[in-house]
Amino acid sequence: MAQQHFKNKFGFISHPNSAKFRDWAATHTFSLKSMFPTIQKNEIHPLDLSPTSDFLENKEDFHNLNLFAQKLEALQQKVPTKIIAGGYLEKRNLYTSDLYVRTNEEGAEKRDVHIGLDFWLPKNTPVHAILDGEVVCVTDDSHHKGYGGLLILKHQLSDFHFYTLYGHNTVSSVLKHPIGHQVKKGEQIAILADETENGDWVPHLHFEIMLTLLDFTSDFPRVAFESEIEIWKSICPDPNLLFKLEGF
Repeated sequence: MAQQHFKNKFGFISHPNSAKFRDWAATHTFSLKSMFPTIQKNEIHPLDLSPTSDFLENKEDFHNLNLFAQKLEALQQKVPTKIIAGGYLEKRNLYTSDLYVRTNEEGAEKRDVHIGLDFWLPKNTPVHAILDGEVVCVTDDSHHKGYGGLLILKHQLSDFHFYTLYGHNTVSSVLKHPIGHQVKKGEQIAILADETENGDWVPHLHFEIMLTLLDFTSDFPRVAFESEIEIWKSICPDPNLLFKLEGF
């Protein structure tokens, strides 16, 4: 039923450029060192935040930011040469706000399947563009459990385009980019924020790929309903198709 809903509203079950993106990504590889040049790491240590993870004892601990940060710091000390990262298509307990719940004739359903990658890095870490792009969205989304400073870039290729999303940045670092600005590969585009303006999260970058913005203009989902996950997998491909990192 969910897939039919998307077909009726947006005209497709699977996004028509899904195969084109995968073919293009297969011949292009990007480095985390180019996205985070001040970090100079290109390996990741996967972090499991699914309901069966033992990283935190219970879902309430996700909202104890001091505890979460302490656990991340302890893990980082064990893997000093790697970036702690993960989360694509991971079902999580983090999303407890009513913003992530809908009710229909079948009852309540929660958006809790993560459709991007999280890179858990310190506040004030600069974020750089890994390829040329056009700024199509800059938003102050610093409300509780929002994106903080949100930036979306459009990347035009020869026969299709796609978008990359950068969430949980300082508001000032993204608002400096006017809509329509052409970003160059290697250009600094954002700075990671702390919980006071990143939406009340432990500092990290949420990175997401989209083949369409649907009807969103100043936001885009970071988590999906499990009942609709096949269409969202089509719209939001695995970001690791770009990086090809071991461990995911």
